[in-house]
Amino acid sequence: MATVRDEADARRQLRAARQHETDELVIAGPVTGSSASGGGIELHYDGVEDVKRAIDERYDELSRHLETARSLDTGLADGKGPVAHWMRRSFAVRGGAEAGGVQAALRSYLAELATLRQTLDTVVTMHQGHDEEAAAALPAGDADA
Repeated sequence: MATVRDEADARRQLRAARQHETDELVIAGPVTGSSASGGGIELHYDGVEDVKRAIDERYDELSRHLETARSLDTGLADGKGPVAHWMRRSFAVRGGAEAGGVQAALRSYLAELATLRQTLDTVVTMHQGHDEEAAAALPAGDADA
């Protein structure tokens, strides 16, 4: 288990961990077999579905961590020494739902994942609409145009 100081530190650690992963999810690439001189980007719908599944897995994982983190939001009953008060206060902030706490960071990550998934859905819907419009504009029987 790694020590995390704040949200930015968690992001750095996550990026470092992700750099070691070798699996790559591809959702778009250059248009293949196109005679258009302007080029373009082709959306790989299967790749988008793979990415959405990966996002859903991360969302579920973070949701489980959030449930676990809720148990951190309890007071510390032990300690009467000169630092006990400050330790209780620090632990409450780090374990709690306030800004800077674990729960707040996890909720922020969950919101980002939800936004990313929604954005992917929007992009797919837009591209499918453009593809359908382009297909409808082709002359009948000219599938290779």
